Amino acid sequence: MESAEASAAQPLLRISSPVLILAGPSPASNELTRRLRALDVKVLSAPSGSAGLGIAEEEGVNLLVADGRTSRRVSDLQEALSGIRSARPDLVALFWVDAEAEDAEVLQLCTSADDHMTGTVGVAEALRRLHLLSGRLPERREGERLVVGDLELDTTTRTVTRAGRDIDLSDTEFRLLRLLMRHARTVLPKAEILQQVWEYDFAGQANIVELYISYVRKKIEADMPRMIHTVRGAGYVLRPAVVQEDPTGSAG
Repeated sequence: MESAEASAAQPLLRISSPVLILAGPSPASNELTRRLRALDVKVLSAPSGSAGLGIAEEEGVNLLVADGRTSRRVSDLQEALSGIRSARPDLVALFWVDAEAEDAEVLQLCTSADDHMTGTVGVAEALRRLHLLSGRLPERREGERLVVGDLELDTTTRTVTRAGRDIDLSDTEFRLLRLLMRHARTVLPKAEILQQVWEYDFAGQANIVELYISYVRKKIEADMPRMIHTVRGAGYVLRPAVVQEDPTGSAG
């Protein structure tokens, strides 16, 4: 009972989405990615500065994590930061730097709006700092609104409608549909869906994907043209429904 009360009293972390992680592979970046996704935050990863710049512009990133440790940093980090800041002037960043980093090195990376951590990275501490950095943005950005054909999903209100009809989805169904809509017209393998929605490694768990695809289909396709298609041996794809023409030529 005490633990439940303590949990209820704990303030919730609220982190802007998406978050771009500009870093090579490391235990810290892998764990941070997992923990952010568990908070329903969209995470984007870039192993190079040029890739990070493209993602920041395309996805409207305002929150960045960059690994500036000597053994981990991407080779073109400084150039990438300059380009990203030019494209995203409201961006705030959390930098990971070596414990022995000189002041000049840290100040070259950080602006007054940014934050940094030195030495060994504590992921729980990184999450708290990202929560605080989110509050430094000029205003909290509007949630994501996705539209595919007559299907609409709004992450701010957590609502889904099709042709104006409200559709009630569970949290897992909502995450699954959001993933499909974000990548509309693209075939997503079961392994990727499993990892993105459930955070599982692909290990014989494909049946849960099939089960939830069937749940979502029943809700968004009830008495309406199909939108979610199975691509045998490849995965699933969501496309705008094909409107059947009236053979009589009537518009009504």
